[in-house]
Amino acid sequence: MNKLKLTKIKDYLLDLLYPRHIKCIFCGSELNSNSYNDTCEVCMKTLPFITNSCIRCGAPTNVDNTGVCLNCKANNFDFKQARSVFAYKDDVISVIHKFKYSKMKFLSEPLGKYLCELFATWEINPEIITSIPLYKSKLKNRGYNQSECIARVLSENNNLPYYDLCAKVVDNISQTELDLKQRKENVKNVFQFNKEYKNLIKDKIILIVDDVYTTGSTCNEISKILLSNGAREIFIITIAHGLGQQKM
Repeated sequence: MNKLKLTKIKDYLLDLLYPRHIKCIFCGSELNSNSYNDTCEVCMKTLPFITNSCIRCGAPTNVDNTGVCLNCKANNFDFKQARSVFAYKDDVISVIHKFKYSKMKFLSEPLGKYLCELFATWEINPEIITSIPLYKSKLKNRGYNQSECIARVLSENNNLPYYDLCAKVVDNISQTELDLKQRKENVKNVFQFNKEYKNLIKDKIILIVDDVYTTGSTCNEISKILLSNGAREIFIITIAHGLGQQKM
């Protein structure tokens, strides 16, 4: 049996176990005519959408009169701006974990739509979309790159080209339990630019997509690589922002 048939069988079984467009992806309650984007009416009112944020990184934190958070004041990021849909907490954490670790690839559709809505309100004009890559063994185990999945939804809905501009060449340890300084060191030299795109990205504005922004270390490392290979400006967009929600 070939891989395509196996994938179709897996998707069919997942549809039986987790039928789409019937239950809210956040709380599991049944959807009705007042529901939106696979999200029930109650969750639409209570989800931690980010409305007031740092103008630099999009953190859902208190800022001073400059509009910049303390993390951005202490760090000189190479990307121009970052934005996120939700604060990384409560049911948002649960949905992202299901998307990443429970083979629920179908969640890329509604999560990607939330990205599209945020993107529509953001006055930037990227020419290329890319995502944070996974190491090959992790990609094989997971079956897909969750960041690429939502990036492709954004790409298709906005008629913008998607390319895997970088590859992850070192299987570094997880960033989850590391502090800010350790995170910066942990992502050094683990990504590599795909040289075939050298001419493609020259003087281009690029939008990097990821699932969660925490301290910005990973996104900034990719930004450095792209800028050093000729890109003009880098922007970041994510489903959730974890700054202030977990260990920095």
